[in-house]
Amino acid sequence: MTTLIGKLTYISFWHPINLEMEDQELDLRVQIFETLKNLNGKKASMDYGMNDLTIHADDESEYEMKFECSNDTPELGENDTVGAILSKTGEGWGMSNVMAYLPDNLQRLNGMRIIVDVDKGHISFKHDETEKVHEMKYTHSNSCHIPDEDVKSICQIGKEDCCIFCTVGGDGFSCEKFGSMASYLLTRHAEGSMRASRIGNCKIVGRIEEKVEN
Repeated sequence: MTTLIGKLTYISFWHPINLEMEDQELDLRVQIFETLKNLNGKKASMDYGMNDLTIHADDESEYEMKFECSNDTPELGENDTVGAILSKTGEGWGMSNVMAYLPDNLQRLNGMRIIVDVDKGHISFKHDETEKVHEMKYTHSNSCHIPDEDVKSICQIGKEDCCIFCTVGGDGFSCEKFGSMASYLLTRHAEGSMRASRIGNCKIVGRIEEKVEN
């Protein structure tokens, strides 16, 4: 097993998935696609939590990995397609879309120092908990209300390194790092079409039902 530790920068699978280590930078698409290729047609499982995900060979699993990519290299072009599902092999029907869970998990870990364990039939991602980061909780749908005192000190609103996930609306400021809006904001960030410039390293840790006053 090889262990890689570094800061994650994730935009999409059509951009380099950068792991900035102490002595080098890696495009994690190489490790991800190689593992999925090795698991293709084999029994496998996917285990995941709020801030961790593991894909691994599993002889006892009822599911088989099916991986397809239109490109022989991890450097996907805009017309390339990639798919990975765990399909049930026994009686009945069932599947898990790996290429839905994996981007979502990387999106949550974005900007943080992470630990990646990888070998031929295993890859896992988790936050390096020795790194202390600001913790957030969902407050409405997949958004997190940002208290006024955190908008400047954590999000750096109005400054050059403002976090790209900080948004404002009728209910005040919200963090959109952990929901469906994140991919849109990451795309704008990659295109250079927004003033905010920083992928914040905040961490989602749960949900609270908070009434946000207008």
